[in-house]
Amino acid sequence: MPTSFDKISPTASLVTYARQFSDIPYAMEISELVKAQSVVEQYATNGVEELKYFAPVMEARYKALNWILATFDCRQIVELASGLLPRGMVMSEDPAITFVESDLPLMIEQKRAVVDRLVENRANLHFAAIDVTANPSQFPVNADYLRRGEPIAIACEGLLQYLTLHEKQQVFANVRQMLQPYGGVWITPDLTTKQRRSQLRNYHPAMERILQAIAQNTGRSTLDNSFENLEHMQQFVADQGFQLQSFAFTELLDQLSSLKRLGISPNSIKPLLAGTSIFALTLS
Repeated sequence: MPTSFDKISPTASLVTYARQFSDIPYAMEISELVKAQSVVEQYATNGVEELKYFAPVMEARYKALNWILATFDCRQIVELASGLLPRGMVMSEDPAITFVESDLPLMIEQKRAVVDRLVENRANLHFAAIDVTANPSQFPVNADYLRRGEPIAIACEGLLQYLTLHEKQQVFANVRQMLQPYGGVWITPDLTTKQRRSQLRNYHPAMERILQAIAQNTGRSTLDNSFENLEHMQQFVADQGFQLQSFAFTELLDQLSSLKRLGISPNSIKPLLAGTSIFALTLS
């Protein structure tokens, strides 16, 4: 049975299409398999030209999360709303890593089918149907494939900005419950403020059109669901029992392969990345 959150899932195809202009492994193959371009037409009437400045931001988001994952060096990773991200396929190439892909039931079945087409079956790559806002939690706290006493990294990108403050609060509670017996970190770029959303909208007319189309298609405004300001965000995180570290996307500027492919100068994209951060949250 589809849920109200299933309307968000098609945005995974939008981001998948944008990632194909990078050197991210499996990005092109996934985009072609799910026919991402056909979905993109709902959001970007001019195709790649409309997404020209969206693609480097999505590449930076993916690589920033990988960068912080490597910093914390957890061998157990649970990715929330993993959608069509290739991270599970890439990281599970290391047999020492246990990787759990999770998403809504319809989306995770699509993802499992995509993975089956692209890589061999792996004992260390798992799939879990999870509504991150569910109470009681559906997180795999007691899963037999996870090792107690060994830290977990929880990852998500492109999830929290669609959720209301109340829904965010439940996700924080569920993540907290997951980390308590294991220890570890939650890594996400999804903590955004209204000021940052306004900057994105004002940066380029295409960004404004894409954000409007996402709101119209999902019924959820990323602007309305953002924190009022940085102080509001920091206080909210502290109230949920977490400590926060932030790292700037601009650190990844020299790693963005899509810039050359799309003919974008680093200086022109730098202002767009300057106000964007990746966050590491640990229990207080």
